Amino acid sequence: MTVWKRMLALTMCGTLIFGMAACKGKEPKSDEIEIEAVEEPEEIPEEPEEESQVVSDLEASISWWTYPVFVQDEGQEEGAYEQTLIQEFNKKYPNIRVELRLLDYTQGPDEVQGLIDGEGLELPNVLLDEPGRIGGYAKAGVLADLSSMFTEEMVSDVVSEGILSACRSEGAYVMYPFSASNYVMAFNRTMLEDSGAMELMNREGACTWTTESFEQVLEKLGEFQLNGGILYCSGIAGDYATRSFLTNLYDGSLMNEDGSAYTMNSEANQQALTKVKEWMDKGWILNGSGSTGADAVTSFVNGENSFCLLWSLPQALTNAQALAENGVEVVVMPYPSADGEPELEYMLKGFCIFKTEDEKQEEASRYLVDFLCNDEVTAAENIVRSGGFPVRTSMGDVYGGNEEALLYEALLPYSGTYYNHTEGFEEMRVYWYQMLAEILNGEYSVKDSTESFVEYANKTLEPKEEEGE
Repeated sequence: MTVWKRMLALTMCGTLIFGMAACKGKEPKSDEIEIEAVEEPEEIPEEPEEESQVVSDLEASISWWTYPVFVQDEGQEEGAYEQTLIQEFNKKYPNIRVELRLLDYTQGPDEVQGLIDGEGLELPNVLLDEPGRIGGYAKAGVLADLSSMFTEEMVSDVVSEGILSACRSEGAYVMYPFSASNYVMAFNRTMLEDSGAMELMNREGACTWTTESFEQVLEKLGEFQLNGGILYCSGIAGDYATRSFLTNLYDGSLMNEDGSAYTMNSEANQQALTKVKEWMDKGWILNGSGSTGADAVTSFVNGENSFCLLWSLPQALTNAQALAENGVEVVVMPYPSADGEPELEYMLKGFCIFKTEDEKQEEASRYLVDFLCNDEVTAAENIVRSGGFPVRTSMGDVYGGNEEALLYEALLPYSGTYYNHTEGFEEMRVYWYQMLAEILNGEYSVKDSTESFVEYANKTLEPKEEEGE
């Protein structure tokens, strides 16, 4: 996939013509007054001054923390592109010093939460993250209210109310939306074609398919003794993919419609988990009780597995070079569902600003967020490098008709409920993987494990008592 690269070409051409002319007139008569003609000095056009880009002379020093969201140019280290953005930002805000820090997905969330629990020591000014964690930070009372940035024009331009809703917490906007994309599955094209499984897959439109078709594909891959995908359940990261996969198989859902209770113990979800255990016993899906989502992606990228449950456009961009080196061509598919109409969990990224007593720091932080999301020169490329799609309709097609990107975009109408900002969501995620591991390892029955999960998950929905009460 081609990643946009900004190309600025400033061309100036001008022609200055200077001439000198001398005219020799007749000699004046003695009684005539000689009047010497004085030529008007020729105006020399001035060199046009380069239009100043400076928007504000505000002086401040702020910190920007981010996960490795942006794809780097080939050969560049992580953070290189972010540094170029800071340089561009400083053309408009020359007196705002921005200190960049890259977080990793394994330890970053715990580090930020630890700082919050330690009364906000050394918290960043600006953080690029996702609504689930940002919502938790908001509930802790450490985030600035960004409602003033949500102008009427901006709100009307956002692609859906669902995205706006995900940006709100405690009655205020606490996250400024940046990009969005759906999670999908990825298959190894060579393995599909060698096994004859490709013929069983829908390759039209959004490529939606049924659970029955998926099972047929698994059987074909199994006949050729090709490794299936890893159903991972270690760590926390990537759990959204396993939820989408499991709940879609028989049209179940993680929660009821009003979000007041978890429903993994429903007949549909128990049927899905029972079926997955059956596939695992046949070797069609690999037991990943000791594997993380990152392990599953790495194995797939290395060409070891026929499919991967955890995939997205950012994954494709980040791993493009490794995929090419390993000869892996990716076939993207949505998660299968009983009726062929999946409900997908989606990835939403945005910026939050932590509270500070320094008004200049907060103002500078708002300038940075606005620049990264809305700058007329860099914003479109930022979206592309994040592997997502614009949350603003006015940005249009930032991928220039790229076929792979268009498939991801075709799946956006299948976006389901955004669970991540549910009360106690982070705690529930731990119970989720515990449930899967119990089932995969045969420690408890599907019924007992799902019932236990629902019991503990529902407790996370209850308001937490304040200390001292």
